[in-house]
Amino acid sequence: MKYIKKVCPICNSEFLVLKSVEEKAFYCTLKCLGKAQENLGIQESSLSFLP
Repeated sequence: MKYIKKVCPICNSEFLVLKSVEEKAFYCTLKCLGKAQENLGIQESSLSFLP
């Protein structure tokens, strides 16, 4: 098995993922995934009020 290092866009920490799932792994923990989804929800709701 080969691993690669990635950097979480939420907390900027490095984490290892299997090379086979490199394209799918963006966040180091579920906590960071949750924060990203919250941020996306806030942005989407803001955009819905634009004319």
